[in-house]
Amino acid sequence: MSRHHPKTSSFKSKKNKDDYRSILMKASLAQREGRLAEAERGYRKVLKKKPDWGQVLNALGTVYLDQSQTDKARKCFEKAANLKPPNLSACYNLARLMQRDNDHRGALPIYRRILDEQPEFGEAWNNAGIAYRETGERDTAISCFQKAARFAPHMAEAWNNLGVAQDELALFEDSLQSYRRAIEISPDYASAHFNLGSTLQKLKRSGEAEEQFKKVLEIKPDDEAALFMLQSLGAVSSIPEAAPVEHVRRIFDQCAGTFEKVLVQDLEYKTPELLFNLVYPHLGKELNILDLGCGTGLGAQLYRPFAHKMTGVDISPKMLEKAAEKKIYDTLEVFDMFQKWSFPRSFDLICCSDVFVYIGNLERIIGSISANLLQGGITAFSVERLEDSDMDYRLHSGGRYSHSENYIKDCLSRHGLQVLEKAKADIRKQSGNTVEGLLIVAGKAP
Repeated sequence: MSRHHPKTSSFKSKKNKDDYRSILMKASLAQREGRLAEAERGYRKVLKKKPDWGQVLNALGTVYLDQSQTDKARKCFEKAANLKPPNLSACYNLARLMQRDNDHRGALPIYRRILDEQPEFGEAWNNAGIAYRETGERDTAISCFQKAARFAPHMAEAWNNLGVAQDELALFEDSLQSYRRAIEISPDYASAHFNLGSTLQKLKRSGEAEEQFKKVLEIKPDDEAALFMLQSLGAVSSIPEAAPVEHVRRIFDQCAGTFEKVLVQDLEYKTPELLFNLVYPHLGKELNILDLGCGTGLGAQLYRPFAHKMTGVDISPKMLEKAAEKKIYDTLEVFDMFQKWSFPRSFDLICCSDVFVYIGNLERIIGSISANLLQGGITAFSVERLEDSDMDYRLHSGGRYSHSENYIKDCLSRHGLQVLEKAKADIRKQSGNTVEGLLIVAGKAP
């Protein structure tokens, strides 16, 4: 009997192996056909016997993702990624999931591990580029996107991302080539057409820019951002009262990772400090402060010593994530200032830097500010200055508004606010030129 035992064991082992393969094949087919519950049961059955099978852990994780069970998916990917050797597909899925949760810094070591093993994996280079860009490492991001484009030359997204990164470093001619390559690969790639139009606009090639924005509208007839840019170029007769909310959100979500580096270092942005210096003589202690359109919180540390409670609001969730890292605010929330304001308490101070450049008609916003200020409260804000005093505001070709001083004063007065301080200032640079601004501090009568 003992002589036959090895044969019996071998037979059982082969039979079990065949069973695993059969179950795995059926589960894979069920997943491809959308029978997710059946696929889950099959994968789990295999893992009961072979709990460290990386391929199956990854497959089960993708089933959980398809079922919107993100936490379960993450656990599967993490287990497979921590095996020795790791399952690289699970590593990739884990990194993508981390990026979806905006943990770009955490995703980077995983992409580096993948790319050490698979240096020609174009999609991984592209995703790593996004992560480096989000963490402010612009040069490294460009290098990653270039490798993505080299190893996945027909990946339109990689070329578009390369163009965005080049654009941020003012490598405009390079970015034009990258966007055009993305469009060659995918002619109806609306984002690449929009980005190409924006860069052409920066280069004052208005006619070519118009063509690109019109192409976006052919692809997506309801694209408010493309229509707005055509309005800013004068290609459409109507002038909107404000930039579309989704357009502004997209701008700042896209640039959140590089915002402070670009604005402070490249554009010499000074508005928060200049505005604080103007409002400083009017500040008391233990104030309830609202930072309207707070962005990454560039000026927040200046006001914090005067605040009992400091609230930051912005239309861009990604900007708020950067602001949260500073640990200055008591409350941060996504906020559309054109919607109803419903804060629990009125404010002693409402400040906003470089916010009104995306709004032409300030009537509604100034009204909301006044309504949410305590008696004796103050507001401090900046605008880009419009010399023509016969106009209330003007929409410029870059998609930003400027306002006349007379309009600002009249608008404030209509809502019970009186100018306490005003100052002209050079607030930043744009395309190498100084942008002239107007800083205002206004008070609500006690």
